[in-house]
Amino acid sequence: MKQLINNIFLTGISIVKIILLSKWFNTLKHKSAKKSCVIIGNGPSFNTSILQYKEAFLKHELICVNNFANTDYYEDLKPRYYLLQAPILFQSNENSSPFYIKMRDELFKNIAQKTAWELNLMVPFRAKKSKEFLNVLQRNKFIKVHYFNDIAIEGFDRFKFTCYTLKLGMPRPHNVLIPSIINAICMGFKEINIIGADHSWLSEISVNNKNEALVNQKHFYDETVSKPQKMEDYIKRPRKLHEIIHKFYLTFKGYWDIEKFSKINNVQIYNASEHSMIDAFERRLLKQK
Repeated sequence: MKQLINNIFLTGISIVKIILLSKWFNTLKHKSAKKSCVIIGNGPSFNTSILQYKEAFLKHELICVNNFANTDYYEDLKPRYYLLQAPILFQSNENSSPFYIKMRDELFKNIAQKTAWELNLMVPFRAKKSKEFLNVLQRNKFIKVHYFNDIAIEGFDRFKFTCYTLKLGMPRPHNVLIPSIINAICMGFKEINIIGADHSWLSEISVNNKNEALVNQKHFYDETVSKPQKMEDYIKRPRKLHEIIHKFYLTFKGYWDIEKFSKINNVQIYNASEHSMIDAFERRLLKQK
């Protein structure tokens, strides 16, 4: 009974969010000739995957995410799809810290200057309000932008999955992998392989003497130099420890919703990461294909 009441409440809240926030059209209609893709996560284990399985995953369509353009691998692999999903990328300077402003500006600059092939750039609708992001489009004729709804949908499974199919929303997108997989399914891929999805944050959480909760979010491009940082919300308020853990909880829970949704759509998702804490998807290394 408690679960029933909770689902009724969450479904009602989601309907209100869809009416107020979702766009009833979605420009992400691109279809690939290939039926399989590799989503390149930025976790440390990508360094191992690229050395051992590069030839294997080049046989698939490639989808990269977030700061991938800051690395030399971007021009080497020339992925056809790129997804950006992080609130700080599209916030105004007034609502961002200098650290995140610098990171955003570097990323947008690299996307604009390095991309010399056809690129389908997938971003949430909020990006339309970002002058910094729109400037990227004006500087590169190879980039085609596709907008998607990243509204968090919760409640009954049938309701959630219908909304996913209609592209009205998705599980809470607390990690870029969630919109990447949902959009890959909606684009028609029948096999989705994931690499570099370590998600090893739990072992990287700490609290300093000022009672500030810190997370060392390591990536393949900064694993040896990254440092624990405060996680901030959209108003630059440092997140408390329980908020950080709850955010991680929602991320891992979202993967189980995606796994159910993928089965309904006859899509197979493989976690091909060398190391990963994700327990929702079948594990299979690319070398086993």
